[in-house]
Amino acid sequence: MEILPIAFDSFSTRSMATLIKTDLNILIDPSIAIAPERYSLPPHELELKELEERINQIILLGKKADLIIITHYHWDHCPHPDAPHFNVLFNKKILLKDINKKINNSQRNRGLYVLKNLKEKAEIEFSDNKSFEFEKTYIKISEPVWHGEENTPLGFVNMIYIEYKNNSLLFASDIQGILNEDAFKIIVDLNPNILIMSGPAIYHARWKKKYTETSYNYILKIIENTKVSKIIIDHHLLRSLNYNKYLDKLREESSAFNVSILTAAEYLGIENRLLEARRKELYGIK
Repeated sequence: MEILPIAFDSFSTRSMATLIKTDLNILIDPSIAIAPERYSLPPHELELKELEERINQIILLGKKADLIIITHYHWDHCPHPDAPHFNVLFNKKILLKDINKKINNSQRNRGLYVLKNLKEKAEIEFSDNKSFEFEKTYIKISEPVWHGEENTPLGFVNMIYIEYKNNSLLFASDIQGILNEDAFKIIVDLNPNILIMSGPAIYHARWKKKYTETSYNYILKIIENTKVSKIIIDHHLLRSLNYNKYLDKLREESSAFNVSILTAAEYLGIENRLLEARRKELYGIK
């Protein structure tokens, strides 16, 4: 199994676009977005350049995809029909979040808009709580879990489990660092070797300190109770310049276990650029 992070917040703009190679090419959440405003500043030209480059990369790799999976209907995960990379979905088999259950009105309306524009252009299947076998690749889509803490107005997302030969991976999009028991139990039950997940949104003004502690505790319990050997934590967490305080504490508290905890950029062996988090610096503002 080969993992290729295409665009993540650590080295790009808002995204978790990932290509998983088994005996087929699986493209997960092939989209990307940019914060229209941060620190009361618009996107810097370096962010816009990176956005364009990663859109082109999504389009290029999308042509090679045998299967596309979309975990939920936020535009940094699901292409907007007006976006240049929406056509990566054409003539593909797509496993989608169900728009008829465990979904808020915002995501449902977005899903309806996506489906309207995909009509007769792709092979579509709602995938919540379903299993699939393609060649020698086994895929399990979870029951929808909260997009962060329980009862969040942001709604639900699907987690993706992929098993191929002796390797297994869980892609946990936008769970914001594991903030509820349902997501935790699913991850433990699936028991993956590799976990790719959205970290806590510590940058957000409405983020509560107790959420950070909840996230720490759940991740440590996963390390203690599963065979996970590598955790890639990115996305919301890497919108904060203080991301490393969170990761360093996790690494220290899990040091007795043989687990690698890193960002998507670190997984690729490149620098953490944090373009959005560094927007003031990019504009020369101290």
